[in-house]
Amino acid sequence: MKFIPKILLTLFFLTLCTIRSAGQQYQAVHGSNFAGSLGVMNNPASALSSPLPWDITLFGFQLKNRTNFFYLEKYDPTGKNPQLAAWIQNGEYKRKLNTQININLLNTRIRTSNRSAISFGMNIRSASIGASSTYNFVDSILEPNTFLKVNMNNQPLDAFVRSSNWAEAYGSLAWNLADKKYFIWNAGATIKANKGLAGIYAAINNGQFKEYIRPVLNIYEVTSVDLNYGYSANLDFWDPAASTQANLKRYNNQSKSGGSIDLGMELIIKDQQQMELFNNRSQYNYTWKFGLSVLDLGYAKYIYGIESANTSGVKPNINGIALTRKFDSTITGLDVLNDSIQTAVGQFNTLTGEFRMSHPTRLVFNVDRQITDLIYINAELSVPIMVLPASKYIRTQDMNLLTVTPRRETPKYGLYLPLSLTRDGSFWIGAAVKAGPVLFGFHRVPIGTKTSYQNGGVYLAYTISPSEKLKKTKGKIIKCPK
Repeated sequence: MKFIPKILLTLFFLTLCTIRSAGQQYQAVHGSNFAGSLGVMNNPASALSSPLPWDITLFGFQLKNRTNFFYLEKYDPTGKNPQLAAWIQNGEYKRKLNTQININLLNTRIRTSNRSAISFGMNIRSASIGASSTYNFVDSILEPNTFLKVNMNNQPLDAFVRSSNWAEAYGSLAWNLADKKYFIWNAGATIKANKGLAGIYAAINNGQFKEYIRPVLNIYEVTSVDLNYGYSANLDFWDPAASTQANLKRYNNQSKSGGSIDLGMELIIKDQQQMELFNNRSQYNYTWKFGLSVLDLGYAKYIYGIESANTSGVKPNINGIALTRKFDSTITGLDVLNDSIQTAVGQFNTLTGEFRMSHPTRLVFNVDRQITDLIYINAELSVPIMVLPASKYIRTQDMNLLTVTPRRETPKYGLYLPLSLTRDGSFWIGAAVKAGPVLFGFHRVPIGTKTSYQNGGVYLAYTISPSEKLKKTKGKIIKCPK
């Protein structure tokens, strides 16, 4: 495909070329007593729910994606044809994107007593979101003038993309508030310190234009557009003339620190029949478990990169033909792109100082019902909330809305069937399996039309815990009197 001249197209296509990557979403085990360290990030109070004295997630990975403007072709989930190609989805509609990625490293949970537990570990996380107003695009459009022509009825044009990527270390405490005959009440809190790895945002607002009729080719002139784009200075760090050590040191110096907290509580309604049997795990048998948590209340901080800028208005005679000349194949970097943009806009201002991107803060309601000794049903509602002021924090958002998960589970094995409704109204059928230390699942089982494979995602975790022998209480040998 030939180079596409761009100014109006630039921010629309940023959502195609940005590395998209919010939340700990091991959805299958949410609410489970055996979620252990994987459940702490969904509700810090859940660290007390597990009968295991400790567990460590050595490694976990989770990817979740929902978009409607590109699709994967030649993808065979059976592995017979591994070739993969991504294509833009043509048409006239609103584009949307929401992608979540996290990597868990050494996430540890330890029960310190019958009434308290601690958790700690490290995560690498990413939250990205993007959207646009309705616009028309087909992959045969190679010129700005053509793009403006087919979008005369879609004014004003608007689009944005935001991506926040950070590394965090956390410490969590769960404690028992009450342990009565019929219920248990636990609470928990997690404090997380992070360092911003990469922050990127871009927006185009109020894109408007008009048509000038010409004998051979009608010309479309831009009359109004505002651009706002920024990125973190640590992405400017690489100097080919410097050593790798010097470059990494510069990257670290340009990376700023932020923080966040999680708060949660659980109300567990005891199974009275199991209590009467004097089972040594009766405190972990329940009929209902109710969870409430506020997650990711915080932000990542970044320093503006040197080419970050905002603009307003346009100069006279900036039409589709002029855009083709100004934004051609000679643009090899953001500095050259900014030089060209300055020749087309009314006002151009560089951005300096710091910017903050809020984490995908949300309120999560979780209800877990034990049907039999091995069968459970979990329901979870996730509601995004805005606590930090939008005027000072660039916002990201979680995609979850409602998930119902039937499961059959033992300490070692589990089968899960998450049924999810995303925030944009998509319905996903997921599946997961636990076999010993390994948990593997799909947010959406990759079946259906070729334009739907990119939606969904996977998760994988490897968690170790004490063996059954270590968990069993050794009986004392009492000698018979002679």
